[in-house]
Amino acid sequence: MILGAGTGVIVGGIAGNQSDGDRSENSLKGAVIGGVIGGLASYLIHGSLESRDTRVRKDTLLNLEKFDVMGRDTTSNYGSSKSSGSGDKCFATREVDGQDVSIPCRYLNDSDFTGEQK
Repeated sequence: MILGAGTGVIVGGIAGNQSDGDRSENSLKGAVIGGVIGGLASYLIHGSLESRDTRVRKDTLLNLEKFDVMGRDTTSNYGSSKSSGSGDKCFATREVDGQDVSIPCRYLNDSDFTGEQK
């Protein structure tokens, strides 16, 4: 919101300065009007983005199987793979960029199941 209001103040001040009449008064009026409009626009845009992000997180978390995310295997050692018997439920836990991620087995090579940690 601060960025939007600040941008509105600057643009409004410049626009007010360019209009006919008392330049300092017009600059001040333009800056105030621009700040209010910019702040309000930023508030509305931020609210809609937060709402969208919340909806996407909720949809993703409730449909993890649809996104091939099966969770972390907490019953076995780090770096090992697990299969539940049905071929689609196999996944392996690997460290990627400092975070543990679950990778579906169909995306791994057979050499990835040697039991070595990566």
